[in-house]
Amino acid sequence: MLRLPVWILALCISGCFGKSFDDDDDDDWGNDDWESDTGPHSHGSSGGGGDDPSDSDCAVEGVALSNPETDGGALYYRAHVEFVFDGIDEDASITVSGSGGNAVNGTTSWDENKISFVPNAPFSPSTSYSATLTHCAGEATIGFRTTSIGAPLEAGVGLVGKTYVVNLDTARFVKPAGVGSLLLGMLEQHLLLGVTAVSDTEIQILGASSKSKEDTEQNTCESSIDFPTAAFSEPFFSVGPERTTLSVSGMDVVISDLILSGDFASDASYIGGAILAGLIDARDLAGVLVDNGLIEDEDPNAVCELIATFGVLCEACTDGEDYCLSIYVDQITAMEDSQTLLEVETCDGDTCEEGCD
Repeated sequence: MLRLPVWILALCISGCFGKSFDDDDDDDWGNDDWESDTGPHSHGSSGGGGDDPSDSDCAVEGVALSNPETDGGALYYRAHVEFVFDGIDEDASITVSGSGGNAVNGTTSWDENKISFVPNAPFSPSTSYSATLTHCAGEATIGFRTTSIGAPLEAGVGLVGKTYVVNLDTARFVKPAGVGSLLLGMLEQHLLLGVTAVSDTEIQILGASSKSKEDTEQNTCESSIDFPTAAFSEPFFSVGPERTTLSVSGMDVVISDLILSGDFASDASYIGGAILAGLIDARDLAGVLVDNGLIEDEDPNAVCELIATFGVLCEACTDGEDYCLSIYVDQITAMEDSQTLLEVETCDGDTCEEGCD
């Protein structure tokens, strides 16, 4: 069993109340060589050079660029190109080409009112591309450049013993979408990731909580997190999908299809493009939410009712019951910290300043 302190609850719930895919802040993925402009870049329904929508049956009233955030903006090399529609055009498509005009193989897919181009293989780091959206009202082309994250580690750079501070304040909460960051303020600590072992194909990562958001030192009064062994293909790592039981304030919480992934920068100074995703059972969260004063009764229906007030519905769990919440958080950056994490089972009496009572 993995053991996790109470911040995981705030993370899971802030994932439900976090930033949506069409309302995120700028972020340069930790790469100073390329920065996106501020604000989303919108394309009118007439696109660039298409037919006048007033002369057709086109139901699309507007299209906004979602990822990258701006024309000419930055994109993580494993990310998807995304547009958000005001309306749906099931015949719309996206094509992507490199700077030399060579087409990038991939597929176009819909998720509610978001259309995405998913490349068959990751884009190349530090490379320019163009994407063309074709839909019923016309055509629009944008450019973007992938960041340097994804390049191999520099010669002599080691990972074992390094610790990284995960900053969720600048992450993008994709699912559930459309809800503000109401409960993001519940996060009083940072998640810490420490590399304990690495081979050509696997990497072992230890997790922990910081003492506070202001003090990134490991809180040894709380148990550390033994994440499952992750697949490693330098510089990319990926944990899962795993079915994992976590301990939250002494209560077991099952996360199905847990995924944790990201890339180490070439100098190992940060982790970029990180993703955290999974399916959480509201029946496991009820008691913790009661303890935190968010609901009155230990009833999973109360959890779903709380979430529903913000336009998010519980979905089917693996047993078919509609009590689960799907979370997907991407664009996570974790900067290197000077400490080395300790493995703590419950509480380290020698270093816990508050005592282990």
